[in-house]
This record gives sequence, structure tokens and C-alpha cells, in this order.
Amino acid sequence: MELESLKYIWHSLDVPPAKEEDNRALLALVERGARGPVDRMRRNLIGEAVTILVAYIPVAVLFLLEFDGRLAAISWLFIGVAAFFLAYYYRKYRLLSKMQCPACEVRSNLVRQVAILKRYTRFYVIAGTAMIPITWLFAYGIVRWRLAADVAELYRRAHPVPWWASPVFWLIMLIPLTVGIYFANAWYVDRLYGRHIKKLHDLLLEMEAE
Repeated sequence: MELESLKYIWHSLDVPPAKEEDNRALLALVERGARGPVDRMRRNLIGEAVTILVAYIPVAVLFLLEFDGRLAAISWLFIGVAAFFLAYYYRKYRLLSKMQCPACEVRSNLVRQVAILKRYTRFYVIAGTAMIPITWLFAYGIVRWRLAADVAELYRRAHPVPWWASPVFWLIMLIPLTVGIYFANAWYVDRLYGRHIKKLHDLLLEMEAE
């Protein structure tokens, strides 16, 4: 009975002017179904942001203080990556917060915001995967540039150079590593966000059903 009433109110919003009491009733009922997935995604975002800070700050400080400052560029690389993801988390958190805004136009905003949330999630999978080889290549370039003399000395002492120390070996290894990270990242993102977005999408489809 409640579902039928909700569907009626949902479809009635297409007929202007929408009644204020209908908007309030729709908000109360939709929010009841959407609150769980949205709240879980917000908690996951906070947890990921804290993890990024805990993982990246010590590494950035390490490269900033060690190696006589010659690898400080790697510190800025990690700081840049952390800032990139924190900015993404902030924008996604704002979007999730707006999805619980009682003053917004319910029907149009929910449909649009769920679509944006899906795009954010797809971008997160791609960016999270691409960040690994990109970061590795930049870090490798910085090490070769800043520690050129040390690397040359290492190669001079080791004849032949061990196979595992060859840059070609590590470049080749990046291919299966990146593929594996993509599938692991896709599973991870789906577990944190994808399944909750699907619940919101299913709720909207249920509302649209005749």
C-alpha cells in the first residue's frame, strides 16, 4: 500500500505544480529506502580518505627527509596523488550529501545524481588502476635522474647486471601487474560503492514501474 502511494506521488511530480505535501511525503519515503546505501558509501569514503592520509604521509615524509633531499620530488609525487584522491573523495562526499538534501527537487535530482555517481565510480576504477603504472614510471624517472651517479656506480660494480635489476624487466612486469590491479580494483570499488549504487538505481526503477 505504501509503495503504491509512493509511486503515485512520484509520478505526480511530473504534473505542475507539484504539491508541497507530496514533495515532503516523497522525500520521507524515498529517503527511508536510500539512506542505508548512501550512508554506507559516505562512511566508506571517509575510511578511504583516512587510509590515504595514513599510507601516503609517512612515505612522503620518508622521501623528503632521507637520501639527502635528492628524492624530495617523489614526496611531492605522493602528495600530489593523495591530493588528487582527496579532492575526488570530497566531490563524491558532497554529491552523496546532496542526495539526502530535503530542500532539493526529488525526482529530477535523484535520477541525475545517481547517474553522476555511476560516472564517478567508473572514473575511480580507471584512475585507481592507471595511477599505479604512472606513479611507478614517474618515481623510476626521478630516481634515475636524481641518483644518476649512484645508479651508474651500481651498474659499474655489477657485471653482468642482475636480471631483476633491469628496467626492462620491471616495465614488462607492469603489464600483468596493471591488469591484475584493474580487476582487483573493480571488485573493491563494486564492494564499497557499486552494490549500493545498484540499490539506489533499483529503487528508482521501482518508483518508475507502473
